[in-house]
Amino acid sequence: MTEEQIAALKDPGGRRRSDIFSPAEQAILRFTDLLTSRPGNVEQGDLDALAQHFSSEQILEIVIVIATANWTNRVNDGAQTPVG
Repeated sequence: MTEEQIAALKDPGGRRRSDIFSPAEQAILRFTDLLTSRPGNVEQGDLDALAQHFSSEQILEIVIVIATANWTNRVNDGAQTPVG
């Protein structure tokens, strides 16, 4: 990732910047937001959007990586694991 992309991720709406994120990256970012904040709202259309850029195996890996990161965050938050 570039410094510009990292900065954009910190900005509201920065994930939608087509000048620094490819369509595939934008699809992953949208799906990450959805699976993280509203996992019960994931629909076939959301997976279809990923399928425009990724194979079924890659989509499964994307889902697993996002879910694992969320799980790890919940465990660390719940256990009040110190940072650093």
